[in-house]
Amino acid sequence: MHRTKRLLSTIQYSPVFLLHLFFIGMAVLFIALWGWRAEDLRASLHKEYRYRGEIALRSIADQLAGNLDGHFHDLTFFRRSLLELDQNPQLLTSAKKSAMITFQSTHRGIAAIHLLDAQAKKIIWSSEGQSPIPLLKVTEFTQLKRNPDYLIGRRVVLLKNKIWVMPMREHLLNHQGQVVGYIGSPFRLSRLKNIHTPADMDILITGASHIPVAFWKSGTWQLPAPQDRWTGHYLRVEVPGYPWTAYVRWSSSAFAHNFWRQNIWQSIPFIAILLFLLILDRLSVRFLRQLLDLRQYQQAALLMQQSLLIQTKPKAMYARLVETIVRETNAVAAFVLGPDPMTESLQISVLEADQKDLRESLVTWITAPNLKDLRNGSFLPERVFRSGQAEEIRFRDEVTENSPVMEKRPQLRRIRSMIAYPIILQDAAQVEAVLVVAHAKTKHFSQALKALIGQLVSSVGLALTLWKRHNALADAEAEIRKVAYYDSLTGLANRRLLNERLQKGLARASQNSQSIALGILDVDDFKRVNDQYGHDAGDALLVIIARRLEEALRSADCVARWGGDEFVLLFEGLEKRQVLEDVLLRLERALESPAKLSHGVLLPVRVSLGIYFCKDAGMIENQDVMLRCADQALYAIKAKKLERSRFWMIYDAELRLQSESEALGDMATQ
Repeated sequence: MHRTKRLLSTIQYSPVFLLHLFFIGMAVLFIALWGWRAEDLRASLHKEYRYRGEIALRSIADQLAGNLDGHFHDLTFFRRSLLELDQNPQLLTSAKKSAMITFQSTHRGIAAIHLLDAQAKKIIWSSEGQSPIPLLKVTEFTQLKRNPDYLIGRRVVLLKNKIWVMPMREHLLNHQGQVVGYIGSPFRLSRLKNIHTPADMDILITGASHIPVAFWKSGTWQLPAPQDRWTGHYLRVEVPGYPWTAYVRWSSSAFAHNFWRQNIWQSIPFIAILLFLLILDRLSVRFLRQLLDLRQYQQAALLMQQSLLIQTKPKAMYARLVETIVRETNAVAAFVLGPDPMTESLQISVLEADQKDLRESLVTWITAPNLKDLRNGSFLPERVFRSGQAEEIRFRDEVTENSPVMEKRPQLRRIRSMIAYPIILQDAAQVEAVLVVAHAKTKHFSQALKALIGQLVSSVGLALTLWKRHNALADAEAEIRKVAYYDSLTGLANRRLLNERLQKGLARASQNSQSIALGILDVDDFKRVNDQYGHDAGDALLVIIARRLEEALRSADCVARWGGDEFVLLFEGLEKRQVLEDVLLRLERALESPAKLSHGVLLPVRVSLGIYFCKDAGMIENQDVMLRCADQALYAIKAKKLERSRFWMIYDAELRLQSESEALGDMATQ
């Protein structure tokens, strides 16, 4: 449900979707106008065809009735003028037969002349020599209401002569008006061709019980099949005086032809407008996508530049770069290659892909051991690393279809194009690494996208330059600080750093109401060591003492080399005097073992330590007072170095200078 809402929200506020919707709406509007116009034309054509059909149908019905009436009139005239003059009309003479044959030959519509008996079951005489049995029974003839002497049968086909005829009969009467027989004459339906009929309409004529009689289609009268019965929309007219019905319908192909013939020129403007809207939609969407991509690219570049400000390592910068490119440009993969200091070949620094399988395949591809396959001089990142110029290729140009790696890793077939950019340091103008971007489309890297990638690469190059500058400056500052604040021999703090630490320690002790102590340590008989073993041995001894002092002191304490063989110790955070004494005892244990110099020389470590302990730091005027008091304690303990039990002496501001044993006794009485 949440995904559906998010999709609908995206569609609703997507500029591309809204632009598509606008053009689709315009197209639907014009299609609706064209449909309305076409429907109006269709209705107009239907009206025209209906009007023409009605006129044609009435004309055909009247002409058909006229043809049949003329045929009956000819038979009536012939019957009355030739046969019914005698008392016995069925009595035939050679003159009568000759007259009937002549009459048939002069009337093209008459297929034959027959004389039948009174029951119409036997043919007495036929001009065509027909067999005595009539083609139709009496029941298959219909008597016309307007003239009971006229009989008309269903249409038949004379197979012998292949003539399509309509049997017609009249009563043969004697002088008393009695029916003594029949005269029949089949009417040739082919005479209907003389009837004018529209070529684009279909005409059907049916007799009794809707039996098809004739069918006009494609410009000719045809013999209808028994199943030619129309349904649906059509017009119908009764043939005057006959039990026939004439139907008309217009041909769908003719109607469509006429419709499109009239509608094509009216449709051209609509088609042109639709094509114009389609082209405009394509161009507008493409332009809008370019604008949206450009805006997205600008935002990505801005975010990338901002994120680079907080990155402190090159690998983190590269990771941010490939992540941004894959996310913002729909690339399938992006990775950075850097030179290996040992082999000088390009190795993967970071890699980002939209699928895990593709990531693994790329790692296999880039690290493929087959140099002839992928890692030769034509390898894209190596070319860009050497030339320092960006390059774009199609994937099939770089890795052929028969590549062994491609066969083992079919996921690589997703990649259709690649583009590589060198990451250049601005100060040294040298290539630091190569960025490679892969995409699933052959022509995906537009000018805007290339500009974005180039801008991101330049930003990373600038960030790397600033990072290297910062590191170099930090190293220089560290070196300067080391020279300025630390002793070059022992690595301990020097006088300058000690003075700063002492000043800050006094401020903290005064603020926290804690005790503080300062001691000066001197190596006994150090000159003799230098004279006997050399200055190198003396320096080595000082370094050993410095390391032991560092290990024995607390993390809050500080030891500095004051000069020569003198060290200064600063003790902070002393809650009481006993804490100081515990530290001094630990120092004593650390210094009691002899120092091992080069060539197996062992020297005993003998030192003297004078300490100034202050319970209230607020009473100290300045740090020189502490140094002076500690120095006095140092001289006092050095004066007793042959008879002392401890190597240190504490200077007490109240009791002045006392021996260590006296000071401890006073502390016990307090």
